[in-house]
Amino acid sequence: MTPRPPAARDDESARYFLDAAAELIDAMFDDTIRDRPHRLRGIHFPAALEWMRVSDVVGLAQERHGDGASEKAFRNRWPDRNTFVKAAIIHTMLYRDAPESNPALQAAKLPAGSTAESLADSVTELCDGLLRSLQASPRSYLLHHIGPLLDRYPDLRTAIIEDIARTREPWLEGYAVLLAALRLQLRPGWTIERVGLALQAMLDGFLFRSRIQSEEMNEARTAQASLFAETVIAFLVGILDIDDSHRSTHVTLDEAGSTGPCD
Repeated sequence: MTPRPPAARDDESARYFLDAAAELIDAMFDDTIRDRPHRLRGIHFPAALEWMRVSDVVGLAQERHGDGASEKAFRNRWPDRNTFVKAAIIHTMLYRDAPESNPALQAAKLPAGSTAESLADSVTELCDGLLRSLQASPRSYLLHHIGPLLDRYPDLRTAIIEDIARTREPWLEGYAVLLAALRLQLRPGWTIERVGLALQAMLDGFLFRSRIQSEEMNEARTAQASLFAETVIAFLVGILDIDDSHRSTHVTLDEAGSTGPCD
């Protein structure tokens, strides 16, 4: 008997399943959907961590700490896996198990203003060091993993946002001290807070892109700096009122365009 050939994966029937999967994926990350597919309604913690099992957690804890880490001790603290997973996310993201490893502590490495021999070199060293530190820590990617789902978990989102605000303060203070030491002003429309948020967004993007396109990111590196460091330097050149013109970035770009070479 001739074996039946495998069903095509690109015919109309195959599309039924692929389209359904796409709908589920969209529903997982769409925070505006209220009537979600049945399977997704039963998930009460960030589903990206659905693989985490209580038995694995208890087993590993017992390997590390013995009988004090029993399943009974676990159940006395967390009645279900959902509650535990959210607590574990906060514990991990806030570096409570290793506070000294928190990259936020690198704010102390900000350039010392006018005492730096080369401000560009100092910025490069800080940026490259910070990116390397984050790349070396697997948990740095946790926020990318669960970020799009946080709007469904207000308590988890609040804890993470509060920690972001807390760890951002030393950086903002450092930026302000550095600008004062260099006697530089930001262009109109820019504040220390906006600068800090923009730099954080850049770092998040470069960290994520470095994970999925590591070869291209390495190839984009120059002899002097990573693409991230070069981008931060270009950003700083744009927002700092180096020429003391008090013109906004928009006006500066428009003026550069209007005075460019003519055909």
